[in-house]
Amino acid sequence: MDKEIYDISTFLDEKTCFIQRKDGFRFGTDTFLLVDFVKIRGTEKIIDLGTGCGVIPILLLKKYPQLKAFAIDVLEENINISKKNGEINGVSERFTALHLNVKEVKKIFKSGEFDIVITNPPFIEVGRGNLSQKDHRAIARQELTASLEDFIKAASYLLKNKGKFYILLPVQRFVDAIFLMRKYKVEPKRLRIIHPEAEKEANLFLLEGRKGGGKGISIEFPLIVYKNTKERIYTEEVERKYSSFLR
Repeated sequence: MDKEIYDISTFLDEKTCFIQRKDGFRFGTDTFLLVDFVKIRGTEKIIDLGTGCGVIPILLLKKYPQLKAFAIDVLEENINISKKNGEINGVSERFTALHLNVKEVKKIFKSGEFDIVITNPPFIEVGRGNLSQKDHRAIARQELTASLEDFIKAASYLLKNKGKFYILLPVQRFVDAIFLMRKYKVEPKRLRIIHPEAEKEANLFLLEGRKGGGKGISIEFPLIVYKNTKERIYTEEVERKYSSFLR
């Protein structure tokens, strides 16, 4: 590992560790909250779209020893890193990572092959906002290689009937996500809004959908991440999630 390009971050009281690019998109609390939001028995077949360093499927594989997980990413480097992270965390036998754009899932996978699809996709539409200066970070944040619609269309194709879809996005994309999920027959079923602090506006949302599900959505209590954002002091709920995830 080139230490000028990569580093290793420990996570969840050093029960896991992940290689990441120093100048790339780096996972954090938001990614963990998406993993924690996933409702799973532990025997399903899951796939993560746009996996980055593989943190989402690897955390779930660590928690559920019978689970099998796939992951795809448009960057071959991310796939190589995620495979190495699977080895480091002892889950490589149950983890398959493939170099693939979400627009091309039909080339590899059959329709309805998965019980659960998870994604933390690029969220900035091309032409909006300031462009990232680093290629890896830009691809993770901006719709340069695939749009939100491409991710949701792929999820719909991959899901079994009644299969579950999980997504994390900024609140600015909420209407887009609802519209596109319904367009591709993935009915929104469970929503949780995330606030960085109790007195601050929401900035993110977690959404669960079901392929071919009936109408009706459950809106959960807001999730407050920090007691104090400046000092990065988590709320009791977030601290509890961290401490109990791999217990």
